[in-house]
Amino acid sequence: MDPVEQAWQKCQAARTDVRVSLDHFRAHLEAHRPADMTVEEQLRTWCLDDVYLVCGCIAGDSAAVAAIEREIIPIIDLVIASYDKNVIDETRQRLRAMLVVDANGKGPLLAQYGGRGALRRWIRVVAAREASKTWKADNAAMPVDDDALFDALAPPSDPMISAMKRDAASAFKAAFVAALAEIDRRERTALRMHVLDGLSIDEIAPMYSVHRATVARWISAAKEAVLEKTKKALMRDLKIGRDEVDSLIRLVQSRIELASNELYSK
Repeated sequence: MDPVEQAWQKCQAARTDVRVSLDHFRAHLEAHRPADMTVEEQLRTWCLDDVYLVCGCIAGDSAAVAAIEREIIPIIDLVIASYDKNVIDETRQRLRAMLVVDANGKGPLLAQYGGRGALRRWIRVVAAREASKTWKADNAAMPVDDDALFDALAPPSDPMISAMKRDAASAFKAAFVAALAEIDRRERTALRMHVLDGLSIDEIAPMYSVHRATVARWISAAKEAVLEKTKKALMRDLKIGRDEVDSLIRLVQSRIELASNELYSK
């Protein structure tokens, strides 16, 4: 029996409720093993139980996911406890999605954990970095995520947006981002996770322990609030009427409507 299979069997014996295939376990170790490290050295020095648990979680094993929730997620709360409640809530929800579901279109963040150090230590670093990022975004004049959300809904390459650049693009974008900053944080986070992270309402709902229809209502409310606040700001700042404002934001409105409609089909 080769040493990787022996290590896999030991992990199986330690976590009898978690199911991980030998191929998955082997592939994860190979993907993260440095070129100058032997298999034997890796198996001797790395945290194989943590690797086994992560492999199970990535594969969707329910026992592995439950173990992550029980053993790892509480560490996040300890790391970010010094931040204000808004940062704590948003960091916790975004990290839960990133770790197990998807991290900005790159797959589960847990897949980046190799096993060289303890999973708990790795999670502490990730949580601290994400909390710092959230805090900086909240305190910036134009939050990074809100700026990205605008670009996702109204890409600069669109002809209508290009035409707006020659006229009132900067005022439009500033009004849109400012409107996002004013809406309920929970609704804004749900909108961000759907549009930027590509999560469906079925993936977001468990993070808040609510029904999928509740998440859909949050995103719908965020959509309506952002559009109305943007209209009012543009009418005030550009001194134009509602009809002119409507023509400026019709493209973005259609994109947000599309995103909202897609929620019900996923």
